[in-house]
Amino acid sequence: MALALIKKAVLSNPNSLRKTVGIFYNVSRNHWNYQYKPGPYPRTEEERAAAAKKYGLLVEEYQPYPEDMGYGDYPKLPDIGTDSKDPHYPYDIPDLKRNFNEPFHVKAEIIGEDRYDISMRPRIPVWEQLTWFLGTVGGCFLLYFFLEDYKIGRPVTAKQYPRDGPHYLFSEK
Repeated sequence: MALALIKKAVLSNPNSLRKTVGIFYNVSRNHWNYQYKPGPYPRTEEERAAAAKKYGLLVEEYQPYPEDMGYGDYPKLPDIGTDSKDPHYPYDIPDLKRNFNEPFHVKAEIIGEDRYDISMRPRIPVWEQLTWFLGTVGGCFLLYFFLEDYKIGRPVTAKQYPRDGPHYLFSEK
């Protein structure tokens, strides 16, 4: 039944075959590589050595994330943002400041060169930034609160209509 429906859909519209082949070609070409998925957490020294070799690291410098974090055997890399790396080093991929087969950081989508730099030390400490912010917002609130009774505006009276009762005009008539 399903084969008959597929034949009818393909034969009734020749462009559908081209689109279907294009979709399958794109899926097969741009798929998620099975090697990208981390393996199980290494428990023995042989597993640690195999995981270190898998990620192109020495056994001495390989350190996996804790098991409860759920990253498996993925290596715990130093928290260095892309923007903090040496701009004059001859990287294999200079746009990303990476070398070939260099493992990605777990938080690579957060600490890119155009995003948050996890290793940057701010010029002004965060506590001082917070103090200035709260001081500014608090000062504006205090000015509003204490000057609420002293409104400034044009001194005009209400519009006078005949239905509102007698009105007095200050003219010579």
